[in-house]
Amino acid sequence: MTGHTEARRMLLPDDEDWLAQLLGMEEPLLMQLALNTRAAAAGEQDVWEMPAGLDGTAAHDAFGRLYQALPAPLRHTAANTGRSVPDRDRPAGTYTLRAPDGRYEYTPLYPADVDAGDIAVLAAALAHFRTALQGTDGTELADFLQQMADEWSEPGRHREPDDGTRLVDSFARGLAVLQLPRQHDTEQLLDAVAAAAPGSETVPEQIVLTETQNDAYQRFMTRVSAAVTDGRHDYALHRYATS
Repeated sequence: MTGHTEARRMLLPDDEDWLAQLLGMEEPLLMQLALNTRAAAAGEQDVWEMPAGLDGTAAHDAFGRLYQALPAPLRHTAANTGRSVPDRDRPAGTYTLRAPDGRYEYTPLYPADVDAGDIAVLAAALAHFRTALQGTDGTELADFLQQMADEWSEPGRHREPDDGTRLVDSFARGLAVLQLPRQHDTEQLLDAVAAAAPGSETVPEQIVLTETQNDAYQRFMTRVSAAVTDGRHDYALHRYATS
C-alpha cells in the first residue's frame, strides 16, 4: 500500500468513455514503465533512463489498487466496453438510475472507496510525463513516450506524428475524473445512491432521483463530461445510459 493510506469515498460514473481512458492509463504507459523499472533494478543495460523520482513499479501498483477499488459493475463495463452484454451476465450490484419521472435512464453512479495516496502517485507520474513532453527533464522519458505512441497507434490508420502528447492527454483525462472536487452536489448524489455503496448487502434494481437530486446529477455530469473530453465538448450523452 501507499505510505499514508487515506481511503476517500468518491462518486464514479459507469461511463464507457471514461473507463476506456482509465484502462488506457495502464497499457502501455504504466505497464511498460514498471517493466523498465524492474529491468533497471536488475542491472540490465537495455533500459530507458527515467527521472529519479519516477518509480514505474510504484505507479503501476497504485493503478492496480485503484482499479480493484472500483465497484464490480465499473470493472465489468471497463472490461466489456463496446460489447453487448446480456443482463443476466451483469455482476451483482448493478442497478438502473432514472430521472424523477422515470422516463430517462441515466448513466449510473457508484460510490467507491479509493486511496487518495494512490491518486497522488498517478498524478506525480503525469507531472513527469508533462515535463518530459516539454523537453526539460534531461532523461529519456520523452523518447519512451514517443515510442509508446508509435507502437500503440491504431494500425492501418493515417495519423499525424505523435510525440506522446495524445497518449499523455488520454492518461490525464482518465485521472481527471478521480480528481473531481467534492462539492455539495456530490454529497447529495452519494446520499441518493448510498444503497449501491461498498458493503451494501442488497442493491435495488432501480434508483429514481428526486428533482433536487436530478439537478445535482446534471451539474455533476457536466463536470464529468468536461473531464473526459478535456473541456473541449460537453457531451450530453455522457448523462444517459448506453445499454
